[in-house]
Amino acid sequence: MLVSTTAIDITPHCPVKLCGYINDIRLAQRTQTAHAPIYAIALRLVLENSQLLILTMDILSIMKNRAEQIKDSITQAYSIKKEEIFIHAIHTHAGPSGFSADAMGKEYEDNVTYREDVISRICTGLKPVFAKAEEARAFMGKTEIHGFYDNRNDRNRYYDADAYRLQFRSDDQLIAELVNINVHSTVLGPTNMEISYDLIGTIREELHKRENIYPLLCIGTSADISNRHYREGDDFKELNRTAKGITNQLLEIQNFTEIDMHTLKLDTFSYTVSYDNTLLFSGYQKELEEIQKNLEAETDKTKRKLLLSSKDKFESKLLIHKVHKELKLSLLRFPELLLVTFPGELTSVFGKYIKEQAKTPFTCIMTCTNDHHGYFIEQDQYGRCYEATATLIPKGEREKMIKKLGELL
Repeated sequence: MLVSTTAIDITPHCPVKLCGYINDIRLAQRTQTAHAPIYAIALRLVLENSQLLILTMDILSIMKNRAEQIKDSITQAYSIKKEEIFIHAIHTHAGPSGFSADAMGKEYEDNVTYREDVISRICTGLKPVFAKAEEARAFMGKTEIHGFYDNRNDRNRYYDADAYRLQFRSDDQLIAELVNINVHSTVLGPTNMEISYDLIGTIREELHKRENIYPLLCIGTSADISNRHYREGDDFKELNRTAKGITNQLLEIQNFTEIDMHTLKLDTFSYTVSYDNTLLFSGYQKELEEIQKNLEAETDKTKRKLLLSSKDKFESKLLIHKVHKELKLSLLRFPELLLVTFPGELTSVFGKYIKEQAKTPFTCIMTCTNDHHGYFIEQDQYGRCYEATATLIPKGEREKMIKKLGELL
């Protein structure tokens, strides 16, 4: 197996909207101020029967059409197939516009200037990845993260604490790494106006300081996981405290198992959701009226943030008459590792089910990849949490989809 990796600076050179939160500040203002450079991290594997390119970007989400634009540019410049490229968003809520939509499919801003510049920078920045690769062996380490995040809707409810470090070593030297962790990148608050990679990117930077490589970090079953119950602030001081604490736990992994990744079998799973949304309009209107009443009385910052976001989602739903979604997941089957890509945000319960059904020693789930269809929440959580509001997938539909997926694993 040949492995190569690189970090590509995608910091905006023009004003952008920040994506992730809905409030008057974010809606009215644009910014060009970055707290630190943001990146796209590329990892390329050349295997016996195929190759694989994973590209993570420091943005909120990746729309399918924007992912296709990136893939088209890469395939025109390099010898690789589109189906071998996977574009992942780290889901920072302080990321720039140009690629991202919210859970309703509403684009934050069609920032053509930034998007075209980034695609150009990515294509140029990938040159060393395709020019040179090193022979490497793969090693997997696993741990659980505690004390910094949990199920943000109910701290007594299950959350996926698993964290994986997939290392690629050449002559016992670490040359590349993929880290799979389950947490929302939402430490910074909704009034922050500095471009930032937030929690996931800060963990990456902490690992970079210790290991002298830029690991590729990707989020897994994070839909219902955040630092909400452990929060001591929502600024960069709190971001650094949280990231360092999580990084220290990742670095405590001592036992790594060598795994076989010399071949790859790529399967796809498709699922269609289609319905008349106008039949639900009266219910949406009632919800909006209730939210408005609550907003007038609520003073808690976190609760107001969720109410404002819910208000925005119901207003968006009233503009959508027909829902038709083509959901596409990929199953990357290595001999001893299954990597599942998911076009949205998946909860811990569904992630647990997928891992239980898998037949490989290790299973990693990479959400927010190649497309974005919002939250995928279990049906007993409808009416109880914001995530069930911020979705166009009907109640119970996720269970049907995940069950069918499980039959393929």
